[in-house]
Amino acid sequence: MSVFAQLAVNGTVAGSVYALVAVGFALIFTASRVFHFAHGGVYTFSAFAGYTALVTFKLGLVAGFLAAILLAALIGVLINIFLYEPMKAGGVSPFVAMISSFGVLIIITHVTAIIWGSNPVVISRGGQATIYRLGSIYTTDAQILIIGFAAALAIALFVFFRCTRLGIAIRAMGNDSELAEVVGMSAKRLRNISFLVGSALVGVSAMLIGLNVGIIDFNMGMDIILMATVAMIIGGLGNVGAAACGGFVLGMIQNIAIWKIESKWQLALSFAILIIVLLFRPSGLFGEKRPAVGL
Repeated sequence: MSVFAQLAVNGTVAGSVYALVAVGFALIFTASRVFHFAHGGVYTFSAFAGYTALVTFKLGLVAGFLAAILLAALIGVLINIFLYEPMKAGGVSPFVAMISSFGVLIIITHVTAIIWGSNPVVISRGGQATIYRLGSIYTTDAQILIIGFAAALAIALFVFFRCTRLGIAIRAMGNDSELAEVVGMSAKRLRNISFLVGSALVGVSAMLIGLNVGIIDFNMGMDIILMATVAMIIGGLGNVGAAACGGFVLGMIQNIAIWKIESKWQLALSFAILIIVLLFRPSGLFGEKRPAVGL
């Protein structure tokens, strides 16, 4: 039973990680209707930017987070301005935009390897990690930080989307871009804001995850963006809150399944869950039924 409890705690941490990345991914999808796979590249690049500030230049933890957040937000907005907006204006289909986004993911991944090398690097805030014990359950300060940030983010996003004019406009645009114009904000501006916020969130996620694991590498964005995609679809396509819930459920199932299934099968298990959910509940576990969105 103690093993199950430890796996449940690990699942909570992993679920919080997936939720953090999936929220930014879903926010961008809600505003742009594009599967922004380049989000994984932004995640990787921001992690190395934070590493440079924290480890290479020894500027401290706050500087590391700021470097990751600011660079992620900048790259995300630039991708929208110079890639997605021209494609949207030219009538390019969402499927072609998705393939282009995957190409950007590969480019950023390789640029990261060129700048920082292809070998994994150790990222640490210095000193020893604090380990807490509650009975037979162990957790670290980094894991508690991840869970706490995910919970705070969930509350902040709920208030943002329900109580602020900007959040309501982004939700409206997810259904119909013309509805956003009704509240006096241009759809293009809302998309830029969504890319800014969503990318900033992935910068925070990259640093939190990097500090928790202790190692980052140039290819780390590939797996995380696959998990974010699965989490968003499992939770409910185009719904930010549902994506967060989907990420949490995915992380819990993956880690509890390790009790009986080897960890190397986690990726296959994730897509098996995705297929089962789509077969029996196409709108997602927490999503509302709506017309299918074309790829």
